Amino acid sequence: MEERAVKSWLDIAPEYLSFLLTFLRNPRKAFEKAKSTSKVSSDLSSILLGGVALSYLILTAAPSPALKEDPGNIAKLLRKLDYPSLPVVALLATVAMAVVSHAAVKLYSLIGKLSGGKRSDSWSPKVGGTVEDSVNAALGFAAVYIPLTSAAVCGIPWLPSGKGVGAVGLLLAIFALIYFPWSLSSTHRDTGFFQAFFAFCGGMVLVYVTIALMGGR
Repeated sequence: MEERAVKSWLDIAPEYLSFLLTFLRNPRKAFEKAKSTSKVSSDLSSILLGGVALSYLILTAAPSPALKEDPGNIAKLLRKLDYPSLPVVALLATVAMAVVSHAAVKLYSLIGKLSGGKRSDSWSPKVGGTVEDSVNAALGFAAVYIPLTSAAVCGIPWLPSGKGVGAVGLLLAIFALIYFPWSLSSTHRDTGFFQAFFAFCGGMVLVYVTIALMGGR
């Protein structure tokens, strides 16, 4: 399986690395070809698969002894990873995340409009495109975030006495909180970062409240 992962990574490596470096500097530039297309980008789908291949290489090439011996649920899941199924699972999970996020931010934006708030347009929660645009944003974001999370999972057990685990988790959360709204604003027409940021945060609150209410029944 490792040989197949290496081959998959080498096939997409140049395009993936170019996207990765551009994304970290400026997501708007990384998503230039996918902005407001209202079509799911095949290029971004391939880039996500490159990210999945890189994640698999990280998990197999740099596992820590503590991770191998950890009886926790996450460690058990990582030990059972089946490479052939990873691309499909990652793609389906990313699309599902995008659809849920899109519905949530659209709903929150609508609630904001109906509430008659007087916030300026540049700060009003909004995403101006279609669900396909949200899928493109999620594909590009996940292509970077999945390997980043994999590296963190492999690195955490090396920290002395578990120190820094909370800090690593916080950094990953901050990265997602900044870069996913930034990705949304980069693929949706007439959408600024703060518009996407407030729409995303508000949408996630709606999702959390909905889950909490359903769990309380």
